[in-house]
Parts: sequence; C-alpha cells; structure tokens
Amino acid sequence: MNIKWVIKRVIKSCSWLLLTLWLPAGMVVTAGTASANEPFGMFKDTASLKPDRVLVLLAEVENCSFCKRVKNDFLLPLTLDLKWEPLFQVRRIDLNSQAIVTDFTGQKISQQELSQAFKADFSPTVMFIHPRTGQRIGEDIIGLVTPDFYGFYLQQQITQSYNKITGQL
Repeated sequence: MNIKWVIKRVIKSCSWLLLTLWLPAGMVVTAGTASANEPFGMFKDTASLKPDRVLVLLAEVENCSFCKRVKNDFLLPLTLDLKWEPLFQVRRIDLNSQAIVTDFTGQKISQQELSQAFKADFSPTVMFIHPRTGQRIGEDIIGLVTPDFYGFYLQQQITQSYNKITGQL
C-alpha cells in the first residue's frame, strides 16, 4: 500500500476533526449563518455572495447522512485548501423549509420554492450557480452514488464553472 495514499486518506478523514480542534469553540467558519457545528451557511440572499466565486448551492433535507458526508468529506476539505478556496463559496437550502430568502431576482420566496425553481428535488443535490445571475453554470451532482469519484466530479465542476465566470474558457 502506498504511504502517500494512506496519509492523504487519514488527513481527508480527519479534516473535520482537525478543523474543530484548531478553531475556538463556536467560531464562524464561513459567511452567512455558519458555525463550528455547521460550516456552511444557509442561502439568504445574494448580498453576502462574492461575485467572482462560483456559488456551490447544496440542496438538502434535515438529518440527511449523505448531505453530512458531502459537506464534511468533500466540500469542507476543499474550502480549507488554499488552491480551491478562492474559486467557490458554499451555501445551503433546505428542500422542505418555509424560511424566506431573497432569490436572484429580488423576490421573497421560501427555501422550498427556491429549490423548486432550481428543480432540485433530491437530497443532496449540489448545484453550480453564477453568483450574480443565478444561472446554472455547471452540471448538478445528485446524490452520493459514487463516493470514490465524487471529489473528482466536484473539483471538475467547480473548475469549469469558475472558468465560465471569469471568462477563461
């Protein structure tokens, strides 16, 4: 067995634990309503979004074990990586929530209505959205069918989506 592979797997598996040990209790990790227990804030409006970074929008339901795995095993390590962190930002929406958000047109709608507008009806669905227009700029990743390749697909879609935003096609 390759020692580099083993080290990478250990680091990947322990990234969430290392983050919680490194950060003071309750410290905010990302913008929005994120906390040490939930590293990615809920989507509320476009005001907090950085216009030069892909919006990775995670549609989820409460207590979804696959969603937790997507966040902890794939999204969180990328946000901690200096190569990837400047390319994207993560927000969440709850497929069943009636909490009100402001969509990309300035309309007040529920998170559930926003997920319906994006035609996201499966948890987890990872969408790649232009932060200024609200248009999809990448292929959705639906579910967690292939965990072995999930990281590759995620990085591929972030890169392609970022290139569309910055005009580097």
